[in-house]
Amino acid sequence: MVIAPPKTTGEFYDHLLHTVAAGVLILNEAGIVTSANSAAGRILGWEAEQLIGRTWTDLGAETDNLAECPPYQTTLRQPDGRSITVNLAITPVSDHVTSSTMVSFTNGPEVEQLNEALLHTQRLAGIGLLTASVAHELNTPLSIIAATCSNLLHEIEENNLRMEQLMHYVQMIEQSAWRSARIVEVLRDYSYADEMQTAVTDLNMIVEDALVLVQHQFRGEFNIQIVKKLDENLKTIVLDHNRLTQVLLNLLINARDAMTPQGGTVEIRSWCLSPEANAHSNGNGSGQEIYAFSVSDTGSGIDPTMLDRIFDPFFTTKQFGKGTGLGLFIARRIVEQHNGRIWAENNALGGATFTVTLPRQL
Repeated sequence: MVIAPPKTTGEFYDHLLHTVAAGVLILNEAGIVTSANSAAGRILGWEAEQLIGRTWTDLGAETDNLAECPPYQTTLRQPDGRSITVNLAITPVSDHVTSSTMVSFTNGPEVEQLNEALLHTQRLAGIGLLTASVAHELNTPLSIIAATCSNLLHEIEENNLRMEQLMHYVQMIEQSAWRSARIVEVLRDYSYADEMQTAVTDLNMIVEDALVLVQHQFRGEFNIQIVKKLDENLKTIVLDHNRLTQVLLNLLINARDAMTPQGGTVEIRSWCLSPEANAHSNGNGSGQEIYAFSVSDTGSGIDPTMLDRIFDPFFTTKQFGKGTGLGLFIARRIVEQHNGRIWAENNALGGATFTVTLPRQL
């Protein structure tokens, strides 16, 4: 079936309004609603038809100024007087005959819930990708435990067990058991789904946690060398340990994919920004200490025309079916939750570097 295109400006607006998920209102020059879609009615608690003829201020707008502006957060009013938080944008619309304004908005809490669901879904997808690596990582300490126990039983049967040898076996078992527990703990914490929980933690430990989950896979299957340059003088930092582990994992996996199939080197750095760098950090941290970490790869780099788009949701340069386009979007969202910044740049000798800066206190 062929759908005829809209013939008039009014028909075009009607077609547009009913094919988008966000709430959309069209207001005339007097600020009166002339068109509204069903999503606008649902979000504001009206029937769409009941919104026609109402003014912008009738809906609880703080101002009747309808000048074009970038998206911002504000409140509108429902019929029962309750306020609802929305993410709103105002755009002028003109057909060279009349001038109108399009107001589009989304329900703030609903968007936040969707973002949390995307964050958790992407985290679970990451667990699936990391399972084989974790299994190999666990295999080493478990094999040591099994072999040591076998040797210990043999020595006991032969009545040839000295105290020094016994202590050596016990220490090997204990060290391997703790290593296994550590691997399981990191994976459990990474998969833990809950609201953001901040605590005092160690930025370098986040790096180590992420590497526990990927280093075997990187070195074995993907022929990637891992280089760590961590500042051991860093103090503690307040953040959500598990969510920042997810950020680092997303950056590591992104670097891995950039070097597939030839392999290469991933370099992970952590440092404290100098006072001069802190002063130029766009307000990040507002005068307090700023910590940073970066992930660099030796891949092909990023097309300069795409540098401004790589953090957009569902944007990916990977082959169809090879990526969701959510990894960097979610990484940026988590970093911004911590009042931090994340950006990417190409390296002079090839590859790319992703850098994250975070204030020591939220």
